[in-house]
Amino acid sequence: MKKYLTLFVLSLSAATALGGEAVAAQERCWEAKRLVKSLSGEDEDARANTEKRILEYCSDGAAGHFVKGLRAEREKRFDQAVTEYRETLRMDPSFPDAQGSLGLALLAKGSADEAVVELTRALAEDSKPRYHQGLGKIFAERSLYSLALYHYAEALRELPDDPSIRVDLAQVYRQAGKKEEAEKELKKALTVAPANENARLALASLYLADGRTEGAVQELKQAQLANPGNRGIHLLLAEAYEKLGDRKAAEYEYTLSGRQRGVLPEEYLRRGDERMAAKEFPKAVEEYRAALKERPGSAEVLHKLSGAQAAAGLDDDAIASYRELLRVKPGNAANHYNLGIIYERKGLIDEAVVEYKQAVRLSAEHGDARRRLADIYTLRGSHPQAIEQYRELLKRGDSNPVLHLKLARGFMSSKNTKDAIASYNEALKLDPDNLEAHRELAAVYRKLNQMDDASKQYREVLRIKKDDAEARNILTAIYVKEKKYDELVPLLQEGVELAPNDAMSHYKLGLIHEFRKDYDSAEVSYRKATELKDDHAKALNALGRIYLKTGKLTEAKEALEAAKKADPGMEETAVLLSNIKDELSPEPKRYVKKKGTKGRKSAVSKKRSGKKSSAKKSTTKKKSTKKSSSSGKKKSGT
Repeated sequence: MKKYLTLFVLSLSAATALGGEAVAAQERCWEAKRLVKSLSGEDEDARANTEKRILEYCSDGAAGHFVKGLRAEREKRFDQAVTEYRETLRMDPSFPDAQGSLGLALLAKGSADEAVVELTRALAEDSKPRYHQGLGKIFAERSLYSLALYHYAEALRELPDDPSIRVDLAQVYRQAGKKEEAEKELKKALTVAPANENARLALASLYLADGRTEGAVQELKQAQLANPGNRGIHLLLAEAYEKLGDRKAAEYEYTLSGRQRGVLPEEYLRRGDERMAAKEFPKAVEEYRAALKERPGSAEVLHKLSGAQAAAGLDDDAIASYRELLRVKPGNAANHYNLGIIYERKGLIDEAVVEYKQAVRLSAEHGDARRRLADIYTLRGSHPQAIEQYRELLKRGDSNPVLHLKLARGFMSSKNTKDAIASYNEALKLDPDNLEAHRELAAVYRKLNQMDDASKQYREVLRIKKDDAEARNILTAIYVKEKKYDELVPLLQEGVELAPNDAMSHYKLGLIHEFRKDYDSAEVSYRKATELKDDHAKALNALGRIYLKTGKLTEAKEALEAAKKADPGMEETAVLLSNIKDELSPEPKRYVKKKGTKGRKSAVSKKRSGKKSSAKKSTTKKKSTKKSSSSGKKKSGT
């Protein structure tokens, strides 16, 4: 018993000790989490010491993983940083700064879509300027300039003296075509931080794009003073001196950049242009790429390269080149339009719409961009927006029948029939032979039950295209409904002339001749239909009917029997055949009565099968019977 009691006491002591250690570890992690909050306000040395303490306190906890993520991010190991931040959030979803740091790491590794989600979530908890700056970069890359400007403005409210934010903001202004605003922001950045290399280089690039080469040289020299070992600055200076015609200075800067001058960029451009003219697009791309190596960031070279890549079908490369071109030289409507065309070709319609809108904003007269926008809106069913763009094109003098026709269709889709008719008529004024406009306008009039106007348009369709079977059939139906037989006969006659081997055309013409009691012409048309198609039941039946009307009973019987064989279920054929049998039945037998009734004749007719016989013959028989009966009575009287 004593032994068991001793064991129990030892176990309890061990459990107490372990529980105490767990509590102590938890307290150390709480302290580590508290220390994380102080990291942002510390200098480099103090931050390193604090991070070391955090890892000592809680290496495998949320705070430890967060610090590991910070270190990986500083070392540009962004994949590892993302992993550590996600582990932090898994262990502690409310850990401060983890969400935003995850978003910035995702942005740095190029996962912009995921970065937007994480940074937006982080801003909902804490409106930090770095998160706004990150979203500003993403929206700027997507040409969503209003959103980008908003986020950069929010970042500047908290950090007005941060040159990096102003440099980024200046880039957005350049992309949006606001060069003056861009220059102002870069000068503000240099006022706050005169040695800021990025601001100097961005201002030099702006000057070079505007042709202010001497100003660019001054900025590059200032940047060189801040960082004399930067070979990229020497290379830009070499190109600037080359533009100024200072070969000696250019050679010196090329030497400092560590690159030999080699073939001049102009030579590569010339070769590229020759390849483009010969439609050797892949080879042109090679020449322009070589020129770009000699002249990095050159708007001229990027413009030629992007065009060659697009022509060669290298759409992804072309997109990248156009985006770089718009970064270097923003505000060019044509470049936005060309980028939009490539996006649309790849099926990236939203991105294409953004670029077309930019092109229109930068150049209201850019008709091609407006047309593409209008067509996309039409395909998406956004008819009011499409109508707006088509009207704007027409207002700016781009009046052509196709635009009026598309506008008319937009009005019809919006159930605006009145304006649709006006637009169709405008299209036809400009192009009287526009088949589609006549056809669609005819359908509109027909829908409104304005048959005279519809007939006029269908006649125009047939004027342009005589063999349009659909228009001919519809016009035939209208004439029949409106009882316009004088117009109908030449229409059907023309149909027969166009399709002499079409049995149905002959049959239809025969019907109208028959209706107008022109039985000879009807017989000719029906007979021709049966010659072309010997089992045409309707034509055979109609031919039999005509033969009956003209007294050709034998021919009628033959035609109707052929019709019955072709279509046993046709009721009219059966009725007509029955009438023919009555007409062709033999004369009734005559009987002579016994003595006392000598000379008396009675015409006894067999009962008919319920079918009507000829009225004229019936009357004649009755008169004959009466006469015979009267004669018999006189004889018996004597």
